Amino acid sequence: MKLEGITGIIFDLGGTLFRTVSDMCGLTRNFLNNVQLGESGDFSDADILAATKEPDAWLNSYMMENDVGSHWKPELEHWIEYDRRLLAALGVKDREDVVLDYQKEWNSFHEIASHELMKGCTEGLEELKRRGFKLGIASNRFTDPTQHLETAGIHHFFDVVEYTNVPGYRKPSPYMLVKVAAAFGTNPHRCAYVGNIVEYDVVAATRAGMIPILLTWCDPQEEEKISSDTVVIGHIKDLLEIL
Repeated sequence: MKLEGITGIIFDLGGTLFRTVSDMCGLTRNFLNNVQLGESGDFSDADILAATKEPDAWLNSYMMENDVGSHWKPELEHWIEYDRRLLAALGVKDREDVVLDYQKEWNSFHEIASHELMKGCTEGLEELKRRGFKLGIASNRFTDPTQHLETAGIHHFFDVVEYTNVPGYRKPSPYMLVKVAAAFGTNPHRCAYVGNIVEYDVVAATRAGMIPILLTWCDPQEEEKISSDTVVIGHIKDLLEIL
């Protein structure tokens, strides 16, 4: 397949250019085991993910009710309240000391976590840039990814970097993608968006009028969810063949 007329390419980050480093389920399970709260540590990933629904709903409601801007990020007090609700859903209630220790665990994790660039990314981006494509980032996250891009040595490839994790702005909303295209000075129909999760990335690209490209090297099972109008690639270098 050859895609004609594309002049701008926008990328997701985690699971697309970088390996995902956060293991929320594993960290939570290990933490509960380490603090020796009876059977509290014997949770499956499904149990822990289910427990995030109420705190996620609370945080989303908070952002909506306070009409926060697209680059808003939670402060420590918000994360502590989130942790309190999460641990309560897992049966740990009225233990403020445990809540605070859990947040410290997350803070420590983020301080040492490294963001591993997927193999071949640098070479692929360099060639796309050499061919004259405009490149951008659109990522669901609360913090500016510029430092990670600079550390990985790829920040200079990108003309625009956009991020948000606020409802209404984050994917699957097309907001970030259209904003990047506008910064390119390029019609969204002449852009492609490359991501790894169908419900966020493919849907956002479709809503923005862009070509959705599903990159499967981290999440091959996502290919089972696509429709016929989604382009599927296994590696970033495959873009060099189809564009």
